[in-house]
Formats: sequence, C-alpha cells, structure tokens
Amino acid sequence: MTRVPIACSLSAEGAQARVEDWQRFLSDHVAETARTQHGVRLRLQDGDDAVLVATDLARQEKACCPFFEFRLVLLPEAVWLEVDTPDDAGPVLELFTLRTN
Repeated sequence: MTRVPIACSLSAEGAQARVEDWQRFLSDHVAETARTQHGVRLRLQDGDDAVLVATDLARQEKACCPFFEFRLVLLPEAVWLEVDTPDDAGPVLELFTLRTN
C-alpha cells in the first residue's frame, strides 16, 4: 500500500481561501456533521445545489491534498459527504466540524 504524504500544495493565500470556501459550504449546505473513526460525515441539505457544491469542493480539495478521501453516499432519506483521512491527519478534520452559522 502506497502512503500518501500529509501535505497540501496550495500557497498560504490559497489555503486561506479554501478554508473560507469550506466554512461557507458548511454554513450554507450542511445540515448535520458526525465524526467517524477516521473522518467526518456531512449530511447535505436537500437539493441539487448542495450536491454540486460538495462535489466541486471535494474535487478541488483532492487535487491539492491527495491524502483526503471523499465519498458521496446517496440514501433515500439523505445525502452524505464522507471525508476520511489517515490517522496522522486527524487535526485537519477540525476544518470540517467548524460551522460558522
């Protein structure tokens, strides 16, 4: 198994902008957060917009931080964005649990 380094390729300015993007997403499109053993689950608000924004943001994040794993889970009652990280990247998950609303 190949180990992916815990590193981000964004500049400091780009990283700050990305944090703001995640905070806006959490505030505008996430109805609930739940911690998991290796990550967090974000229950998206109803509607296509939340799914589209989640997909776009996850793809951007994966491009600069390949250690993240993202999955959309589509259930009849809800859509969840699951975010997993290696154990040593746990502090990075705090970003996904800080809500600004």
